[in-house]
Amino acid sequence: MISIPALYGEFLLGSPQWLIPVVVVGTLLTFLVIRNYVQAGVGSNRLLWVGMLLKLSAIALLAVCLLQPMRRAKRPRPQANLLPILVDTSQSMDLSIGQSRTSWRDRIDADLATESPMFASMAQKFQTRLYGFDKRLSSAGDVTQLRRGGGASRLSENLLELGVRLSDRPVAGALLLTDGNTGSVADATQDFSDLPFPVYPVLPSRPPVASDLRIIGTTVRQTNFEISPITIAARFASNGAMGGEVFARLTNVADQTVVSEQKLKLDPDKETQSVSFRFRPSDVGLQFYRVSLFREADRAAFDDVDSLLEAATTETTLVNNTRLIAVDREGGPYRVLYVAGRPNWEFKFLRRAVSADAEVELTGLLRMANKEPKFSFRDRGVSTTNPLFQGLGEDTEETAEQYDEPVMIRLGVKGAEELASGFPKTPEELFAFDALILDDLEPEFFSQDQLAMVRRFVASRGGGLLMLGGQEMFSGRSFSQSVLGELSPVYPSRSDQSAPGSHALGLTREGMLQPWMRLRESADAESRRLRAMPKFSSVNPVGELKPGAYQMATVAGSEAQLRPAVAVQRFGKGRVGAVMIADVWRWFMRREQENPDDAAQMWRQMTRWLVGEVPKRADISVATSETDEDQVEIRVRARDEAFLPMENPNVKLTVSDPSGQSVQVDAKVLASEPGTVLASYYGDLPGKYQVTAEVRSQDGSVVGVPETGWTRQIAGREFDQVGINHALLEQIAQSSGGRMIREQDLSDFSRQLESTKVPVTETWVYPLWHRGWVITLALACLCGEWGLRRLGGLA
Repeated sequence: MISIPALYGEFLLGSPQWLIPVVVVGTLLTFLVIRNYVQAGVGSNRLLWVGMLLKLSAIALLAVCLLQPMRRAKRPRPQANLLPILVDTSQSMDLSIGQSRTSWRDRIDADLATESPMFASMAQKFQTRLYGFDKRLSSAGDVTQLRRGGGASRLSENLLELGVRLSDRPVAGALLLTDGNTGSVADATQDFSDLPFPVYPVLPSRPPVASDLRIIGTTVRQTNFEISPITIAARFASNGAMGGEVFARLTNVADQTVVSEQKLKLDPDKETQSVSFRFRPSDVGLQFYRVSLFREADRAAFDDVDSLLEAATTETTLVNNTRLIAVDREGGPYRVLYVAGRPNWEFKFLRRAVSADAEVELTGLLRMANKEPKFSFRDRGVSTTNPLFQGLGEDTEETAEQYDEPVMIRLGVKGAEELASGFPKTPEELFAFDALILDDLEPEFFSQDQLAMVRRFVASRGGGLLMLGGQEMFSGRSFSQSVLGELSPVYPSRSDQSAPGSHALGLTREGMLQPWMRLRESADAESRRLRAMPKFSSVNPVGELKPGAYQMATVAGSEAQLRPAVAVQRFGKGRVGAVMIADVWRWFMRREQENPDDAAQMWRQMTRWLVGEVPKRADISVATSETDEDQVEIRVRARDEAFLPMENPNVKLTVSDPSGQSVQVDAKVLASEPGTVLASYYGDLPGKYQVTAEVRSQDGSVVGVPETGWTRQIAGREFDQVGINHALLEQIAQSSGGRMIREQDLSDFSRQLESTKVPVTETWVYPLWHRGWVITLALACLCGEWGLRRLGGLA
């Protein structure tokens, strides 16, 4: 048997022993035929030439049949190879294709029905295995057993799992029927070259033409801007024939009240647009809001957001037109310690302003008299108390400050023992406060231990420190070489002389960008307010800003030279601010009639900035997994009274899901992070989730009960894009070694599947000579030759 390689398999000669006789006889017959036609005078008679060729062709066909030619190739062995078919069962597959009412999933159900010729041709040659996937991979006997409306398309995860399941099985390839919309960044970067089989994504014969309006992202920003401390921004996109006006609505989920509604015009030239809502919540704590985007024709559908998937609309879907948002506006009480070097009007107005903020508690410590020199022998025989208390009676003198102690007045303390000995002497006492305000105090007021403790308060505890101007602040070598000079965002001035005259306040560019420095919503209105402000006469001279510090405000005197007025910087975990104006109280004395509360609002916003990021002894945070939107990581941090990580905290976690059911979640202590416990929670119900952590110390006392929450949308991440994700499907096909398949080509898929990629094949021999068309063609050639001879006048 002789083998001849060919493009499709190879050709074989079943009777090679006849080769020489066939060649000899064929050559002889060819000579006789040509000689016979030449003697008959074939000449220029074209019919006789054609007749001769037909006769020679017949002889050649019969001669080749004597050699028994055959073609040998490899083909998949029937029912020996697996052909897994993966069908996406997520919600996005139920969206209608174009203007028709059928979805991509409806088409798949028809193509893979048991009685479908398309499916039958594949089942005849392969062991077909049907799988459905969304969050997890599941097998099915037929297409009717595949579920609909799955929560998410974990495409790469399920493909890799299928590869593990079938790693030791002969798999010809995998058919993938999905829209490719997963919303996962991991899918776009996943390498599928390690799959043990090629993947063949299928594209619908009528690609979806989406006409859709969708929200693609939301952000929440909390500021110390008293008028509107919460800003919710939503980015949205539209495609298809979308245009005209749309409405953006913000709703409070708790009582279903509309917080705000705006009318917007779609810009077809922009890929994305945005809308923002600025408002002041009625209360602090965890609250939930819903942002919805719709056209007027679809307004009624948003009265019941749970039915948006089935709602009739001119869009592809409405489920991606709404987002549920959790806003955690942390409440107090925030404790602020104010320490002043002398009685002044600043504390009076500051206390009055902060009293309007229910979340801030101001405690005052005012020095009424300096301490006497320790080695003063004058009047030593009369009394050991400070001279300010002499003559008030023995009872008063026994409890009064001693001769070498300053006289302090406490205001707003929680108990009789709090600050009884003056400025805190232990970290536990100082760290009970969230912020510290120092007004006109010289560094010598503090002991070295207290100064070191103030530094720890800012750098390690994360507290806020605000220095207010005065004759003892920001000047002198003692200040620059002390901890206060280190903490200050500005260097002390080389000159201690303050420039006389009036000084007008102005905000820098950085100040205009900070909501806690502004009192108006627009830059123009803020500029007008600054021009109408009263002038200040007492401003501490300071040097340059320190590296990393920001200048928020300046003052300009009669010489028109700008001088720093407000500067801030980060210091460790905390923040430090410096106000060089020593007579802010003048603003209260000369208030505008139209806006009499501006000065008080400034103090409240500055105080809120001080305590805005100060950590509590117990705090909680949640983070949604990037790969699994149903998984939430709950992290609780606990600290002792010195704000050091608490050893082995006792944490009780309670999660409330959208159905109102509460469940206890087990948490474990992280060995790598002292004082931190971690828990994972899985929930796939759309809606709002709340988690409360009850943190107790080892002695059973309650450290704190922090609360936070998160949301899960009606539409998963797969609805961030509507249509077919060609880029992802093409990537899967190329990296796995497959190719894209059109829906109309599925009937030929099993025949077109390359044998080189099929694990189990069989050798297939095809006899070319033993076919009816061969003898029919030979007889046709002989009959044609006879007919042409008669036409040519030959016998």
